[in-house]
Amino acid sequence: MRLSAFLPFLLPVLAQVDLTLSLVRAELTLLPGEAFALTLTLRNGLDREEGLSVRLTPFRLGQDGRPVETPLGGEVCARLRVTPSALTLPPRGSAEVRVEGVAPPGEGTLACMVIFGASPRPGTLGGVRLSLRPEIGFALYVTLKGTEKPFLRARVGGEGKELPILLENPGNVLQRLSGEASVLDREGRPLLVLPLAELPLLPGGVREVRLAPEASLPPGRYRVVLLLESAYGRYAAEGV
Repeated sequence: MRLSAFLPFLLPVLAQVDLTLSLVRAELTLLPGEAFALTLTLRNGLDREEGLSVRLTPFRLGQDGRPVETPLGGEVCARLRVTPSALTLPPRGSAEVRVEGVAPPGEGTLACMVIFGASPRPGTLGGVRLSLRPEIGFALYVTLKGTEKPFLRARVGGEGKELPILLENPGNVLQRLSGEASVLDREGRPLLVLPLAELPLLPGGVREVRLAPEASLPPGRYRVVLLLESAYGRYAAEGV
């Protein structure tokens, strides 16, 4: 069995590596055909050298916010060049990598993941022997200037101790949302405020989050007002 570890916190646990990136994401707003370049620094925290290779993949964000590779939407990846495409990090050392490209034609926000992968190595997970290939990724978002069509749907409310919120992005741009949900009694008096930490939502994406108050409210019917904000404006929704 082969396992690719996408998330940095999995790497030392599963595959005995210690890789870090100076930048884990970049969000660019460019005109189609406009060139760009970025420099990343990779660091090796172990006392042995680590060989890395580079691959590019389009991705989406799952309902838990984690990146999921997808075969669709490779416009940005097709116009990227990573130099070098293979490298060896010295023990406790670092190296710079240059990411450059040209914004593709199209509209809205397009995304590409630059993945740095180490060589496969044996490991175990839950008593099962695996071949592990640890990876660490840099997420690149390119929004094509003048083509933005932001939109958001939000549904809030439900039964139980936690407050469910369902967010959908039918627009064509990345929405990086934050805000709060206010819980009111029947007379409209505020009882508590639940903050919503920053949450990314790609075009076509769906996210479900549950906010838990520190202290439970007595059983009853409450009004909830959700206020969200992103670079494209403010949004509001109500529920019970």
